[in-house]
Amino acid sequence: MFFFGKRKIIISILLFLFMTICGWFWRNREAVSFISQPLSIVEAPFMYGASRLTLLGKYGGVTINKILSNWDELDNLKRENNNLKAQQVAYSEILAENIRLRELLAFKQQYNQYHMLGAKVIAKDYNSWTNTITIDRGADDGVSKYMAVIVPDGAVGFIIEADKMTSKVQLLVDPRTSIGGIIQRPESRVASILKGTGNRSDLLVFGNIPKEADVIKGDTVIASGYGGIYPKGTLIGTVKQVDVDKLGISLEALVKPAVDFTRLEEVFVVIAFEQMIDPLEIKNQVPLTEPAMNPNEQQAKDNKTGD
Repeated sequence: MFFFGKRKIIISILLFLFMTICGWFWRNREAVSFISQPLSIVEAPFMYGASRLTLLGKYGGVTINKILSNWDELDNLKRENNNLKAQQVAYSEILAENIRLRELLAFKQQYNQYHMLGAKVIAKDYNSWTNTITIDRGADDGVSKYMAVIVPDGAVGFIIEADKMTSKVQLLVDPRTSIGGIIQRPESRVASILKGTGNRSDLLVFGNIPKEADVIKGDTVIASGYGGIYPKGTLIGTVKQVDVDKLGISLEALVKPAVDFTRLEEVFVVIAFEQMIDPLEIKNQVPLTEPAMNPNEQQAKDNKTGD
């Protein structure tokens, strides 16, 4: 028992001496370099960490509040930006529609000899088996089968089905569609039939042209008025290429339509029209009957005949 008590006393004395020595060295650490330098090295990371924690505790809350505030502001700016984009798209669409409608109105006013009905394209089946479009006008609006459909750029096609509220239009480039055309150039005036090629939906074939006919690249082709569907003079397209046909007995011209069928949005249905008179056709034309004479001239002629 005494042995263990003596041992505890010795250990306590040694710990006291060790703590005394450490305390002395700590108080005099600046004077004793071999103690101060290691202590400084060991102490530095802890002092730096403690200072950073202090700064984080001081400014961290403010920084987090700023981050959250900026995040909310960023969300608000994103929403405002999306709203502005939507408004810009709507404005651009209204502007584009306004320009198109102004052009259509000017065209309708220019050709007042046509009774035209405006319609919107509500479905397209272009560049496929049928090459048709559907419009929002039908029999209730006076639309019927075989009426011509045009736009300011030129001929579009004709009505093949007319329901109560809608109608289906067969486009000019469909192989089943044919239209009488004539070269607009006064020196030519070659007339024939145009049809869709069947292979390329962006071209028409102007065939059965005599080999000696005056048809050249760049000629403008207009509707001849034959058949009574399309008003005479309606623009059809431009000659892009002239070749001899496969049999070698006539010419065949490829015509680029004036209408871009991929961009059709509004069209006109020609309900009725007064056919325009072509000055080239009535030039040098002789009257079939003599003009009527007034009574005095008729009596003088009769007296002269009696003499």
